[in-house]
Amino acid sequence: MSGLDYTSRSFAFGVIRNTGGLNSTSSPLNVADNESTDCQNIDFNKFGSILKRNGYATLNSSAFNSGATWTSLFWFELSSGTNYLIGTCGNKFAKMDDLDGTWDDVTGAVTITAGNNNHFTWTSFLDTAIGTNGVDAPIKWTGSGNAAAADVPTGLTKAKFVETWNRYTFYANVTVSGTAHPTRIYYSNIDSVSTWTSTDFRDVNKNDGQDITGLKKLGDRLVIYKERSIWVAQFTGDSDIPFVFTPTPSHVGCVSGHSIQEVDNGHVFLSTDGYYYFDGWNVYKLSDRITTTLTTTLEPNRFANSVSCYQKTKNRYWGSHSIAAASTHARCVTWDSHNNAWSYYKGHNANCFAIVYVSGQERVYFGDYSGFVYRADTGTNDNPEGTATAINAYYYTKWFNFDDLIDKKGVPNSTIYYQIANSTLTFSYSYDFESADQYSQSFSMNTSASVYGTALYGTDTYAAAGGAVVRRDLIGRGRVIRLKFSNSNSGETMQIDGFGMMLHLETAQ
Repeated sequence: MSGLDYTSRSFAFGVIRNTGGLNSTSSPLNVADNESTDCQNIDFNKFGSILKRNGYATLNSSAFNSGATWTSLFWFELSSGTNYLIGTCGNKFAKMDDLDGTWDDVTGAVTITAGNNNHFTWTSFLDTAIGTNGVDAPIKWTGSGNAAAADVPTGLTKAKFVETWNRYTFYANVTVSGTAHPTRIYYSNIDSVSTWTSTDFRDVNKNDGQDITGLKKLGDRLVIYKERSIWVAQFTGDSDIPFVFTPTPSHVGCVSGHSIQEVDNGHVFLSTDGYYYFDGWNVYKLSDRITTTLTTTLEPNRFANSVSCYQKTKNRYWGSHSIAAASTHARCVTWDSHNNAWSYYKGHNANCFAIVYVSGQERVYFGDYSGFVYRADTGTNDNPEGTATAINAYYYTKWFNFDDLIDKKGVPNSTIYYQIANSTLTFSYSYDFESADQYSQSFSMNTSASVYGTALYGTDTYAAAGGAVVRRDLIGRGRVIRLKFSNSNSGETMQIDGFGMMLHLETAQ
């Protein structure tokens, strides 16, 4: 309009600690500057960088047990120093020597009922691995020969959970002589996995309408999870009454015993409305920021079948889930306990997990629905059933309003700090809550010289290692703007260390 004068106020804005993680629940105006409104296959490091997650590699080159479903994996460490990866797949029990990629069927005469949801719980004590799934009689393996029926109290035919703690072995949520006792816990004689007294049991608030849904030790106590409460068993030292069971103030319980993991001297577990942290007495909600993801993108009716692991070296809790209306797991949510940040993985059909230690190195393994086991968090591609597959990773920032909800802003340029890689970054942006990427451009994260790890020795030259910075010119205007960083190329990585924008706010005089 002629006759009006304009003044332009310019200022720079940047974010260098992008450790807030996914926030799919808050309104767009309440998401923090370092949080993401939508991300997939993204990790965060301790220093604020955004990274494309690593891939996974097949452990066994051919499907085990005609492609049946893996229902458990367990790293069995013997006092001799010999270790095995063991697990259940369909109706078979198998072991693997030295992670050599070959599964050996050592089922023997035990009965294992196949079923995607017949997950086993494992524990080890006195060089004996004991497993139970709540469907069949408990089994054991001692590192040689075939599996055998585990020793149990008289009449016990099923137990959903097994745990060892304070020199005792425990079975919980049991069936005895054809009668289900969902609140009962049996305990063995001290220092034994084989000697049981039929009267050595306690019921945890018997017949209160809540089944025992999980059993996990935590320091000097054994934690008993029920559907809407949490109890702890504490050791008394008395030979007649060795344990006392005490209710905690918790107002929630656990929906999946396979979701319970020890994290930072407490437990992370899944309840009917999301993930919680239990410190030994009190509980704290962890997952408010991803409630929409859990209840809309994923299937709450399948929470009871969720499985998990905790990767200590990366402070990463993994929870495997089904998408809405599905009956198998195809997604993972991860919680970074250092940054208190959630993320969302696509590509892992994980029905069970195991944490494995090789020469002091921690590894994550998972089993799928097709007879394959994989080493997770390695390489730059996924490999479902041995087929290399690119990882589609993207990170959306929040919708930035720059503390001004009234005026439209011009954003003439953005500056991106990244780590040099033989990769292509796709940079997109949109205005005013447009769901599609309105504008998009790509650039190489490489340099003119060769990148370490891909160059030909004696021929190529190396560029300087470390970070780089690039300016990208933008067009358009809006009251709010959102940026997106993505890479979906096979064999490529991505690390964004920070970003900034130059803002022009025009007002009429």
